[in-house]
Amino acid sequence: MTELADDPVLALAVALARELLHGTGALTVSIALHRAEPALINCARLRGIVVREVAGERELPHDAAATVALPDLPLMRRLPPMDVDALTGEVTGVIGGLDMLAQALHGIAELLPGASVVAAEYETTDSDVPLGLAARSGEPAVVLLGEQEFELG
Repeated sequence: MTELADDPVLALAVALARELLHGTGALTVSIALHRAEPALINCARLRGIVVREVAGERELPHDAAATVALPDLPLMRRLPPMDVDALTGEVTGVIGGLDMLAQALHGIAELLPGASVVAAEYETTDSDVPLGLAARSGEPAVVLLGEQEFELG
């Protein structure tokens, strides 16, 4: 496995995952990096960053890639936990909040190569049902509530 300094795309993905985590107050952020040598980056609150590559898995300190120069980032705000109903797919919260989070994920995905996927999990008022969002450049965002999956129109 290469060091982050030798892999600017991976370093950028690690830095973007952390920025999204902190900027939106996510519980976790994952990036499936689409490239010749794919990688999966997992970033969670108060934990190291886990990078899985074909050659194996490694854990980096939470501040890994902190010196990476970031491009302009999409609007990101921390929101209070949303009310969710996993059966109906209803999400209630700050007006425009779900769309803002989806746009943030799309914005991050657009900064990454190919069909990279950005996913994040957010706290809700129902501790048994986190709010999951996933986005890929050029495709509608997907909302995950428990076992249910909904496309964000």
